[in-house]
Amino acid sequence: MSAREKMRGTARPKVQRADEAISLIRSGSTIAIGGAGGVGEPDAIIEALVSRYRRTGEPGNLTEIHPIRTGEIDGRGTSALGVPGLVSCMVGGAIWPSGMTELVERINDGEMEAYNLPIGILYAMLEATAAGRPGVVSSVGLDTCMDPRFGGGSLNSCSSRRLVERIEIHGTEYLFYRALPVDTAIIRATVADTLGNVSTEEEPSVCGSLLLAQAARASGGRTIVQVKRIVPAGTLDPRKVRIPGILVDAVVEHSSQWQTTRHAFDPTTVGDARMDMSTLPTVPREKRIVLRRALMEVDEGESIAIGAGLPGFLPNEAIRTGLFDRVTFTIEHGVIGGLNGYSAGGSTFPLAHNPEAIIDAADQLRTYAGGGVDIAFLGVGEIDSAGNVNVSRLGRRIPGSGGFIEITQGIRRVVFCTTLEGQGVRKFRQAVQQVTFSASRARLLGTHVRYVTERAVFGLSHRGLVLLEVAPGVDPQRDLQRVLDCDFEISPELQLMPANCFEF
Repeated sequence: MSAREKMRGTARPKVQRADEAISLIRSGSTIAIGGAGGVGEPDAIIEALVSRYRRTGEPGNLTEIHPIRTGEIDGRGTSALGVPGLVSCMVGGAIWPSGMTELVERINDGEMEAYNLPIGILYAMLEATAAGRPGVVSSVGLDTCMDPRFGGGSLNSCSSRRLVERIEIHGTEYLFYRALPVDTAIIRATVADTLGNVSTEEEPSVCGSLLLAQAARASGGRTIVQVKRIVPAGTLDPRKVRIPGILVDAVVEHSSQWQTTRHAFDPTTVGDARMDMSTLPTVPREKRIVLRRALMEVDEGESIAIGAGLPGFLPNEAIRTGLFDRVTFTIEHGVIGGLNGYSAGGSTFPLAHNPEAIIDAADQLRTYAGGGVDIAFLGVGEIDSAGNVNVSRLGRRIPGSGGFIEITQGIRRVVFCTTLEGQGVRKFRQAVQQVTFSASRARLLGTHVRYVTERAVFGLSHRGLVLLEVAPGVDPQRDLQRVLDCDFEISPELQLMPANCFEF
């Protein structure tokens, strides 16, 4: 035992069981949970929290914050918090990508407060908390569902807190997002020493863990970290410590912790080995047409942001066309370079095989919001005649906005990728249910916008959608109006989509 550990002998030990670590969480308090989808899930701690509540009724009435939802399978991660009475208010950047978990049903039925705010903004709100600031002022979210004029991020009628306000500074409009206090931060890493210093060498992405710990400390709260293994104090390389022990109150060892929901450990996602990319899974033909046409918007040497859904397969097509080594793909979870999980045939998005760098997701989203990447490719839930796009709320499904708003309002070239009729659902509508991408804002910012499908390419005019290209043999009136439930202009310079989009 080190001298520092002996001096702390009368204090609560940092190495604890999961049930011990969560025993100090009180009803009515605010917890913040780290992770992203199938990566960084503090599963043992969440399971202990839910189990304790089911057994004792404590702690209930929690407010839960997560910049990125964690858990890739229904009933895991933040979706496990739908037990009635456990959480009374949720604030998330992403809610749940598909399906109707108990949590999503409770939100839809108005049984709990729920708010969806941009991921990068939530990180900035936590940074404000950590630094003792009242909140963050940003233009991100103006004219979208985050704007108080259009809901202010509220997901149902019982969600009446004013987390965001529209303000004016020197004649320019902004949004003010209030700082969020944190009583308990729950995060995950790979290794901790007995003093609570934490490293993340096996984590394929790192999503705001230090920010959450700092926000908890500034709020007078505590931080619980789940790790795969614990080592003696003084044995960690200090250059690899992501969170210092002075910010950590409890460490839970979970020796059977998997790197992701799907894999115990894949060394190619953290630079310990290289993936052979000579053999790739096949993408369906209609999707390849979209991907190939989308890649024609890229110039060599450019940096690219890709979102979940169809754009996640762009690196796959870039390898097939020979473009992959001449551009750099990035994702909002802090990964730069490499072959995204979708493109490699997996189902976990927030990682890449053979990455060049792994920075914090909060830092990546700040880069996107400032326009530090050349071009963005994003998926689509709905598109309307004005050119607005919705990805955040689709009927009773609530995927959430994720990093979509930072990306589309920060990066000045945006390409939306979709098939015309995905899984029998019409993507083009006269009006979207919710505005996640504002066409009017894009015009104000001077953003160059394209909407690429397998049969047509649209642009954004001063009035709305304009048809720029059609696939060979496609008649705009006969073939497009039949499947598009929205109006669009036809460019007087209408062209055919390039022939090599269809040549595989």
